[in-house]
Formats: sequence, C-alpha cells, structure tokens
Amino acid sequence: MSLSSLSRRRPAYTDQYSYVRGEYAIGDEKVPYFSISMTIREADQYLRLARELAFSDDEPVNLEELFQRTVDEDRAAGPIATYLRQPGSLKFFNAFTVVLLPVDPDKADTVAESYIEDSAAPAETPDGDLERTSIGPVQIDNLPGTDIGFIRWSTKLARAVILDGQHRFLALKKILDSPQTNLLKPDTTKIPVLLLVLDERAGFVPARDQDRLLHACRSIFVALNKHAVAVSKTRTYLLDDQDIVSVSMRRLLTSEVGNGRDGQDSIDRIPLALVDWHSDQAKFDRGLHLASVLGLHETIRQIYPNRCDESDYEGLREYITKVSALIGPTGDSRWSELALRNRVSKYEDDALPFIFSAEEVSAVADAFASGVGQAIVRPLLRLEPYKKLREGYQAAGLIGGPLELWLGFDKYGKQAFQTRTGNDPSDLARSIAENVKSGDNAFAVIFQRGILLSAVRFDTARSDFSGEWECSSDRFAVLDRWIERMNVRVAPYLAHPDFWLGTGIKGDRNVNYTKVGANGVKGLVSLAVMCPIVELTGNAATLSEGGISSETLTGSEQRAWKMISDPDSPYLRDDRVMADAAEHSLQFAAYRWLAQQFETIGRGRAPGVVAGVTRQACIEYRNAAKAYVQSELRASGLPVDEEVVLQGVLVLGARRLAQIAQASV
Repeated sequence: MSLSSLSRRRPAYTDQYSYVRGEYAIGDEKVPYFSISMTIREADQYLRLARELAFSDDEPVNLEELFQRTVDEDRAAGPIATYLRQPGSLKFFNAFTVVLLPVDPDKADTVAESYIEDSAAPAETPDGDLERTSIGPVQIDNLPGTDIGFIRWSTKLARAVILDGQHRFLALKKILDSPQTNLLKPDTTKIPVLLLVLDERAGFVPARDQDRLLHACRSIFVALNKHAVAVSKTRTYLLDDQDIVSVSMRRLLTSEVGNGRDGQDSIDRIPLALVDWHSDQAKFDRGLHLASVLGLHETIRQIYPNRCDESDYEGLREYITKVSALIGPTGDSRWSELALRNRVSKYEDDALPFIFSAEEVSAVADAFASGVGQAIVRPLLRLEPYKKLREGYQAAGLIGGPLELWLGFDKYGKQAFQTRTGNDPSDLARSIAENVKSGDNAFAVIFQRGILLSAVRFDTARSDFSGEWECSSDRFAVLDRWIERMNVRVAPYLAHPDFWLGTGIKGDRNVNYTKVGANGVKGLVSLAVMCPIVELTGNAATLSEGGISSETLTGSEQRAWKMISDPDSPYLRDDRVMADAAEHSLQFAAYRWLAQQFETIGRGRAPGVVAGVTRQACIEYRNAAKAYVQSELRASGLPVDEEVVLQGVLVLGARRLAQIAQASV
C-alpha cells in the first residue's frame, strides 16, 4: 500500500477551512461558492474524481455526464505531469471546482438526493461571533455581515467531487504516489479550491427545472466543460517562451507596430502590422495581411527537426544535434551542444523530464532569425507581389507611417484608433490589398509555404549552390540569387492558375490545400530556379533547326513528343493553355532536361548536395502532379499505365519550364 493510500484514511470530519464566499447571481438563479485552499496532501485525502461515485439504479446518467466521468489517463500522466516535474519552471494551476455531494453510506456510498442530517456532527459552539449553519453533514460558520468564515464536512456523509480539474488532480496523485512525491512538497504546497454547496440554506437558488440536487449538479458538471474556451493557437504561439518554434517565429517579426522603427534592427524583420496576429486563421488570401501567425508557425515547424517527448533522452540528444546543425555555429554561450547533451544525460539519470531553459530557447531563436530565418523574411519583403503590397502600404503611410498603428490593430483597436483620430483608412487599405492580392496565389497559405520552404532549402545548401550560381561569399548571396530568379521566373505566373495545375491547383481550378499541394509548389519552384535557361533555349534551337524525327527518339520520348506536338492528343487535354504557351521544340528540350533530373530518383544516396536538392524537388513535384495526371487519364477513358503517367508528369512540368524559358529570352 502506498504512502498516499495510507494518507487517504479519512477522519469523520475535515479540518475547518477558512473561506471567502462569493456567488454567481445572474438572472433568477444563484450558485454560491466558498473559496478555500488546502494542501496537496489534504486534497489527496478529501477530494474525489467523479468516476468514483455510485449513482442510484433508478437515476439515469446522460451522455455528457458519462463523458465527464471519463478521465484521459494519458493526458494526466503525460503533459500535465511532465509540466509539474519540469525543474526550473514556475508551476501554477487555477482553482479546482468541487461540489460537496451527499452520499448514503448504507447504500455503498450512492449519491443521495439531499443532504442527510448527521447526529454525530461536532456540537461545539462556534468561536467568537461566528454563526453556524448546518446543512446535513456540512457545517458553515460565518461572521455576520461578511463573506468570510469557516467550512468543514463529514467524510462519511459527503463527498468532495471534482467538477473541473480532474486531469490536474490525477497528475498530482500520480506524482504523489511515485518516488518523486517530495517534488510537490505536498504538506506545504496549497492549491485553490472552489466549494459548491447546492442547498438553499447555503444560498443556492436553482433553475426551475433543476430543483433536484443531482440535476443541478449535472448542469454545472456539463457547463464547466462545454463552455470552457481553450486558449487559441495564435495566442499560445505569441506568448509561449519555452517553445523553440514559437519564439523563433516571433524573432522574425518586429516587436511592435507604429512609426519610427527604421534602422533599429540589425537584421531584416517582417513588420508586425503585415501579419495576422489576432485571429486564429491560417489563411490570409483575403483581408489586409501578408501572412498569418498560424501559417508562419507551421512553416517554421517544418524547418526544425521534429521535437520528441521530454523523457525520450536519446531522441533529445539527436534533436539537439540537428538544431545545432540547422542554426550553425552561434558563438553564443547560452547554447552549447556538448553542455546540453551532458545535461540531458543528468536528467536521464534522475528520471526527470528535460526542457530547454528560456535562455537556451532565446539563443536558438536569435541564431535562427539572423541565419536560416532570413529565408522566410527576405522573400516576404522582396518577392513580388509581397513587395508590391508592402510598398503600397508604405506609400499610403500604413507601414512606417502614421497609419501603421491602425493596420496593426485588431478590429477593436482599429475602432479605437478611428474614434481617437477621426481617420478611417479602411477603404484605402482595402483598395491597396485587393489590387495586389486579388487572384494571386502567392497569398494562398500553401503557396506561400511551398515558396518559403524552397528558399530555406537553397539557403541551407548555399555552400554548394554558390558555385553553381557563381555567387559571392556573402552569407545570403545564394538566397538573394534565389529571390532574383524567383522574381523573373516564377512571380509572373503566381496569378495564373493554369500554370500550377497538378501542384498547387487542382483540376477544378481550386487551390490544393494539402501538404501534397504545398510540397508540389515547393518542388516546381525549386526546379524552376534550378532550370538552366540558356542550355534549354540552345537545345531547343538545335532541335528546331534539325527537326525532331521519331526514329531518333526512345519509346518514352516518342510518347512524350506525341503529347507535346499533337493538339488532338487525348493526353492532358485540360492543360491546353500551357500546351500552347511555348514552342514545341522548347517544351521537348525542357522535357529532356526534366527527365534527366528524374533519373536521380531511386538511385541510392545522392552523390552530392545539389543532386540531393534536385532529387527531393523531383519527388515533391512528381507526387503532386501524379494524382492530377491519373485523374486526367481516367477522365479521357485512357488506361492509367505507370509509364504513361510518368511521361504525363514530365510533360506537364516541361510545359511550365518551357514557358519560363521562352519568357526569359
């Protein structure tokens, strides 16, 4: 038997707890409560979970009540218990809501309909001027004219049942029954408790259809959970100081809105007013914003290695190594890979969950923001049409001017600004945003994510692409070259849905809001910036001069050439706009180049970084385009042959690359 179990042997009555009384008196109903505090040891001794109660056989139990009686053991043993065990972090819970329910000890502690009088209740006179109200097994001593006093109850005739806080309570119990019980300091740590006594003698006024105690209890049971509002993800990401991804995201944004920020930052940051930080929406294709907190957070989450459980010590060591590789040498003493790995080992020896300190998280976020994070910031500031939106706002004073406060506020802040200044820039801002954003896929969240992750890909491989692209040794030279190529090669087509068929756009011309769609955009964008335009145009000129004879082509090339050259071909009929956009010889030259890149797929480990980037881009593009080509073949009544699908995928991509090459000449 555990020490905790021994401690739960209850005396006839609890100690007297000092209380402050309050009540919810909204409408005709009144729900009084008594605010007390008790030690964790006392809570373990006196408080009970709803699932421990027995209900009368003739009293039905509804679905909501059944759900409330179910406690998620994994949640209690996982995140909450981990939070309590974490060293170096403040611990605080809001109050437990507890109802004192009458029970009948002669019926296996079944919940009774009303409080049963207790002939064995303590009969001593209350101290001083206190006046006692006895409600069956509950004694309330009150100082007249005040809301303070003392309360106690019989542990035989009443049960203190937790209505709100069951998972927190179970987490406390699990630690209390473990070798780490002293971590809680259970005899000195006190928790807040709100006691409900649902009886008219305590001031309770029930609703007309809930005059029976159990009905009233059920109503509160359900309402506490049904109407609880979880903290929004956006707010969590903006406030969490222990999550590396959240803090890294915030480091990419200016810390305030308003005029006068120019020149204050040593690195580029995204103006906070351009980001939707107040709603819980990832999408920003409509409205005034350039990006959203939810969208940016998910993008950055995909850049970092996957975070493991706080007790997966081997996984934590691997995570630390990968994060160190991502941010590179920092020169910041707050983050030391060796010291962190040693600390993980110490926590492993002590069987404690490991968390990063606020200083360590801050060090990673600072290094991220000044390094690879610029592959998020710079494209959002310099890529068309993001640049066009920002510059439009700047010209109107909505960024870096007197109206930036308005742009950065939520709707209530905007109203206050308008009331104070008498200026309502809504129409001006809306006109600028609609002029830039209307129909432009750059403002679809999956397009933005695919574009930004492509930028990150090339920035992390910069040492290899600096030679490929003949860049300087500057830290961001490859990223800047990527932006230049994007603005010339890809940005002109972001508002053209046909260009993105099979990647970010589905056959019905709607955005493909899936991870496959985002990866398809990333793959096509990456191939577009890598594509050797001069080589393609030269090869196309050679093909055009000599003509293309089917006798000189392989079987796969013959099939591809038929798709490209025959306007009546049943293949890819829905792609007619792009089929007619570039010369056939240029499309075929692009097909050959793309087919050559696809040969890197499935050949074991890539021979180098550039080959690895190429392979991954091909896989991402192929996986997205494959589904589109298959659906097109089925719609045309053609067999979905694997070789035909592959050639369709290649031709689909070749048409886009050919269009880019033709426009670049």
